[in-house]
Amino acid sequence: QNQFDILKSLADLSFKVITMANSTKEILIDLYGIDEGKIEIVHHGVPYMNLPNKEILKEKYGLKGKMVISTFGLLSPGKGLEYAILAMDKVRNSFPNVVYLILGQTHPNVKREKGEEYREKLIKLVKDLNLEDNVKFIDKYLTKREILEYLKLTDIYLTPYKGREQAVSGTLAYALGCGKAIISTPYTYAKEMLSNGRGILVNFEDSNSISSAIIKLLENEKLRREL
Repeated sequence: QNQFDILKSLADLSFKVITMANSTKEILIDLYGIDEGKIEIVHHGVPYMNLPNKEILKEKYGLKGKMVISTFGLLSPGKGLEYAILAMDKVRNSFPNVVYLILGQTHPNVKREKGEEYREKLIKLVKDLNLEDNVKFIDKYLTKREILEYLKLTDIYLTPYKGREQAVSGTLAYALGCGKAIISTPYTYAKEMLSNGRGILVNFEDSNSISSAIIKLLENEKLRREL
């Protein structure tokens, strides 16, 4: 209630209210009673850099000859990465040259409360499935250039998040800005941004759904390029 009151007061005192998605505009109108004329949608920004081509970058990062799937961002249990790893167990049977990159450090709040419990659980899952050649953890703070280089060399970008109501995702926006073929669970922002055939939506917490979508895109280069 306190958060609701603060946001409503701020909006009432503001000349304009800026939000980053159509779905959040509807919430501001319907739930907070904010005048529609006050609200402006300014989409999440995406950086631009001149970068070497995909194959040069794959060679730079030791990924020459690999098909690359990636997810980047701060790690936390809500990211659903265990379902992506389970999906890779099925994908590698058909495509042994596929590598899934999990890029980024653990979220500082998660690390403060539970240490590296989630990352260690994921690493154990990879070892138990003998997926060390197909799943790689890049556990470091990535510069903007590194993020964009990894995205440039990526063939398929994946967000297997568990939170259904996530209104905005900066990582998804970056992947869109880089023109990637994207697979995602249907959280609020993904449903909006990947509509009209812009990406493939898969079921929440469903490794079979994720693996089917990955295999479909790996088998169909034309579809991958269209997305």
